[in-house]
Amino acid sequence: MNQDHTYYVAEAYDNSQYTAGIVRKDNEKLLDANGFTPLKFRRTREGSAFIKISRIINAVQLAFSIKPNSLVLFHFPLLAAAYKWLLQLLKWRGIKTVALVIDIDGIRDNDEQLLQDELRLLHQFSYIIGHNPAMKNKLLEYIPAAKVFSIGLFDYPVKGQPLQRVFSCIICYAGNITKATFVYQLHQVQQCHFYIYGVGYNAAMNPKNSFIYKAVVAPDVLPSVLEGSFGLVWDGDSVDSCDEYLRYNNPHKLSLYLAAGLPVIVWKQSAVAAFVEENNIGITLDSLIEIPVKLGSMTADDYEKMRTQVLAIGQQIKEGYFLKKVITEIKAL
Repeated sequence: MNQDHTYYVAEAYDNSQYTAGIVRKDNEKLLDANGFTPLKFRRTREGSAFIKISRIINAVQLAFSIKPNSLVLFHFPLLAAAYKWLLQLLKWRGIKTVALVIDIDGIRDNDEQLLQDELRLLHQFSYIIGHNPAMKNKLLEYIPAAKVFSIGLFDYPVKGQPLQRVFSCIICYAGNITKATFVYQLHQVQQCHFYIYGVGYNAAMNPKNSFIYKAVVAPDVLPSVLEGSFGLVWDGDSVDSCDEYLRYNNPHKLSLYLAAGLPVIVWKQSAVAAFVEENNIGITLDSLIEIPVKLGSMTADDYEKMRTQVLAIGQQIKEGYFLKKVITEIKAL
């Protein structure tokens, strides 16, 4: 069924560097470029009873401003109660809706009640865009009748050329260090040097100088300043294992590294490992302790072949290829 009109629910942002806001903002830029019309609530913040009532009225107005045979995209999780009202009204009107999943918090936080609440909400959508085949299959286990798609990778729409890279044992990591305390154990990884970027650094936890802390850098600038030869995709509190959520999640830092022209190092059991291996854009491993052996068996020529692949996919990411592709698939139904 081809949609005549396409919309997305626009959201309000502060200056936070946290990933959810970054991904949502980037997606909105790309949706604008692909002809989507933003649906904007007049009041952008939750607050008093008056504001809540005003937003519900606004949801009704928006729902009835949309023409039949339209498609409306929401980011998921929904960040405001008014978005849930809008979703229900659109469903009542028979208008197709899309949930573009940023996170499934119930899986991430291992919270069964929250997961059930999220699944009930996801069930209301006409289509769901998950991160990758692993997340798609997981959602189909919970909602067998759902129409679920995989975006493959999150796009990272930045301009400029990546830095020149040469093969070395210098590895960078960008992220929220508060949630990635494994970085304070990186002294256990022999023969490698680590540069760390992001919020939450605690110098008192780094007495062994496990890494060199660089800075907090704005997301649109970060790809042009990351130093090193590889980007590390890891999470949790151990160099020997990873956060279980990576079995389903597409970390935004993966897209960051590819946009920066960096081959990647990822957990072998993560959802993105298959993509990395199939496209020869990095190495996969079970423990970070394996890095010296993996890099020791690699040649400069091997690295350049990886870099060639990375640059091609990185260009697609910067141009918004992956979101456009999955939206085209949905609109063609």
